[in-house]
Amino acid sequence: MTRSFIAAVLVCSFAASPVSATNVGDAAPACESARSLTQQALAPAHFSGKVVLIDFWATWCPPCKQSMPFLNSTRNALQAQGFEVIAVNVDEDSGEAQAFLNRNPVDYPQFFDATGGCPQIYAVKAMPSSYLVDKSGKIRMIHKGFRDEDKADIEKAIHDLLTE
Repeated sequence: MTRSFIAAVLVCSFAASPVSATNVGDAAPACESARSLTQQALAPAHFSGKVVLIDFWATWCPPCKQSMPFLNSTRNALQAQGFEVIAVNVDEDSGEAQAFLNRNPVDYPQFFDATGGCPQIYAVKAMPSSYLVDKSGKIRMIHKGFRDEDKADIEKAIHDLLTE
C-alpha cells in the first residue's frame, strides 16, 4: 500500500507540474507567480528584441548576493546595446528581499515568487541560476551558481548574443 501511495503521489506531481524550460534552445516561459512590485507578471515577451539574463536569487544564498554587483554593473554598461537583467527572488518572505534591496540597491527589474512556481517552471536546481535569453526569446545558456571566475564566460556569452 505504501508503494502504491508513493506512486500515486509521483504521478500526480508530474501531472500537475507545469512545462519547464530547462534546455538551451527552449523558449523562455512566462511566470504568472513571479510578480513585480506593481504586480506585473514576469513575461519575457515584454523584453523581445533584447538579450535578457533571468537570474533566480535568494537572500539566504551568499553566491546570489555576490553576483548582484556584477550583474548590475554589466547591465548598466550594456543596457544601451539591448541587454537587460531580470531578477526573480524566491524568498518565502518577500519583505526580507525588499529589506536587502533597500540596503543593496540594483538598477534592474525585480520580481518576487514566494510560491516557487517560477523556479519550478524553469527547473531551477541551484542558487543562483541564470538563464541567458537571446533577442528572439530562446534560452541560449543556463548557468548554475556564481563565482568570480564565472564573470568572463558570462560577459562573453552576453556580448556574443548582442552581436548576433
